[in-house]
Amino acid sequence: MNPREPAPPFRTRSASERDRAQALACASRSDQLPGPSRSVGRRAAALLALAAVIFIAHGRSLSYGLFMDDHAHFRQLRECDWSLAGLVDACRLDLVGGVIDIWWLPACTLRFFRPVAFALMKLTYKLGGWSPLLMHVANLGWHLLNCVLLMTLLSRLGTPRLLAWAAAMLFAIHPAHVGTVQWIACQSELMVTALLLAATLAYLRYRGISESAERSATAAPGSAVCGFLSALAFAAALGCRENAIALPAVLIGLEPLIRRRGGNSSRLATSLVTAALLIAAYAWLRTSTLGGGALPPRPYVYPPADPGFVRYIFDKACYYLLGEFLLVPCVPIGGLPYLRDRAGLFYGASGALLLILTIVLIRNRRQPTGWIGFSWLIGFMLPVLPAFESPHHLYLPGVGWAIVMTTLLGDVAGLRHTPHPTRWGQRFAAAGVVLLATGFSFATYFSGLALDIAQRVEDAVADEAADARGLRSGDRLYFLNLPIIAHYVRYAVEERTGLRDLHATALTWSPRVLGLRQTGIHTGLTRLSDREIEVAISGDAYLAGAFGLLVRQATGREIRVGPFGRFERYSKGQPDFRVSILDADATGVRRLRVDFTQPPAETHAHLFWTSASRWAYPIE
Repeated sequence: MNPREPAPPFRTRSASERDRAQALACASRSDQLPGPSRSVGRRAAALLALAAVIFIAHGRSLSYGLFMDDHAHFRQLRECDWSLAGLVDACRLDLVGGVIDIWWLPACTLRFFRPVAFALMKLTYKLGGWSPLLMHVANLGWHLLNCVLLMTLLSRLGTPRLLAWAAAMLFAIHPAHVGTVQWIACQSELMVTALLLAATLAYLRYRGISESAERSATAAPGSAVCGFLSALAFAAALGCRENAIALPAVLIGLEPLIRRRGGNSSRLATSLVTAALLIAAYAWLRTSTLGGGALPPRPYVYPPADPGFVRYIFDKACYYLLGEFLLVPCVPIGGLPYLRDRAGLFYGASGALLLILTIVLIRNRRQPTGWIGFSWLIGFMLPVLPAFESPHHLYLPGVGWAIVMTTLLGDVAGLRHTPHPTRWGQRFAAAGVVLLATGFSFATYFSGLALDIAQRVEDAVADEAADARGLRSGDRLYFLNLPIIAHYVRYAVEERTGLRDLHATALTWSPRVLGLRQTGIHTGLTRLSDREIEVAISGDAYLAGAFGLLVRQATGREIRVGPFGRFERYSKGQPDFRVSILDADATGVRRLRVDFTQPPAETHAHLFWTSASRWAYPIE
């Protein structure tokens, strides 16, 4: 330009031109950013990957049939109607005196208030033509839904997407969840977890947390519809399982996050009042339909009035935490006494774990997942602590375990305390996830193998007993050395034969849960007369170990040498038999005699003997 020439006048852009320029710039950048279709594709890929992981870990359950409690649920659901009274009546387990008679245990019926869960189970059975296959498919579907909801919750709390998926994947293959996912009887646990996760997500939206905490700086209150949906899901969860009652206390763990995000405090009061009204209505409905509290006796529930209650609750909490974080197998009745006998290892490992968890909580108390993970883990563990130990109790608290693990992994790898984590930190977190997934996979496989073997034992006992000659409706079946896994042998035999009104009695249980095969235990049977038999055992004892503990807890007395007393259950108006313990000490019973009132052959009774070579050999 010639310096003598006047400079062109300065031209300013109008507002409309600036808007067009910004739109063009955004359009040029949009090609480089992930669009909605790519986001949907990623979510679909994450869903398919979770489904594949669940199928690989738990797909073997599709070949399973009914197992233990499934037999009772199947029959009662088929016989009940759709009314509230009918569904509640189906929520029972006639463990002793209904399913089978056991002379050394008192009669016991467990009753529950789970009409929503049993209505959904009855509907699933009907849709599947009363085949167990669709029920096992439903179990996998509920488990997948829980993993997706968990991943959504973690994302809502600000967890990076890949870390949220990894936590859901680990939850999907956690070894402690094998029984819950692969056993139809535990479907109510899967249902209540899904409903409580849904209630939590709706509650977060109602309180204003509608997207990831990383992408939103302020909280805008959600619509009242979200609050209604949260309350509805909570009410349905109360109708699925009793441990849902802890949700209001658990959600208090979200308050630090909600308050930092500017949530409406008045809605907390509304939510608590609504929850209190729902719990009051639930308590009234449960009490009126069950005719009282319907609390099971020992050994199924430890009474708070017992002097050892506080220690039992503490030890159970430690046991469950070890099961969640260190994969210690949760074994009913016998697991906790086994660990108590090794007090140094048990309390040392528990103390170290509690110390680590306390440090994680203190260090991450201001993180979105800091409090809610621990409140979910402990809150949903508390309602089941008075009950006897069972692995399915770990499933619902397992959601809290997954949240705590994301916090722990993010903390160790440096993903939580910097907006731009280093590549080494990301690699360290990925290596930790891979290591955990590998260990979980092996443990899950062997846990599933144990469940598979247990079901094969039950099937073998039922198949062999059903093949006995001369069985007819109304007959009595006596079992010697019956594996406890075959507790529901009466129902299983009736399903195979079409017979009805059989009466099953366990004269002796096998000292081993899976029977006497390859155990080094020797048993003997001697016929003294046409109505007297004598049973002896060496290498172990009857009513010893966990079984002996069960007897002591249920009856409140030790086993003593001498007459045990007449069998108090009556059939056709007369006592059936009397048992005399001939040789016993503090460890158990080694020899006993059974004196039948009438010769079994004359009363259409059948005796079955389990040995190292036969599951239910008919004794002529």
